[in-house]
Amino acid sequence: MQLHVYVHVLAFEDELRAAFPYDDIDEVSKGIRGADCVQSVKNQMQEVVGKIIYESKRTTNFGGDWIEKLKGDMLAAGADVAVLITQTLPKDQKSFTLVNGVWVCSFSEFKSLALALREGI
Repeated sequence: MQLHVYVHVLAFEDELRAAFPYDDIDEVSKGIRGADCVQSVKNQMQEVVGKIIYESKRTTNFGGDWIEKLKGDMLAAGADVAVLITQTLPKDQKSFTLVNGVWVCSFSEFKSLALALREGI
């Protein structure tokens, strides 16, 4: 199961790299506290102008502590935005939304949300 999750994380990192070839997409090493990856958004001068962190969850229940953990990871990483990609959205949520300062979206929505958030930075 852990290998399946790791392969999935690599796949969405590859999708981010393909969509944003000039940004740095850095994996957070296994065993290190933090999100799955960090996107360092660069401007036309190749200067980092912001950071987005991503965490993915493939579970059947939405975890009540995920939002607060990711907010802490966002602060620790010095990120501007945090995104939680999950197959199980919070109760009464049908599509992506902002939950207590963290963007929560499905796997099918994450690339569109990433594009919008990056452009906002």
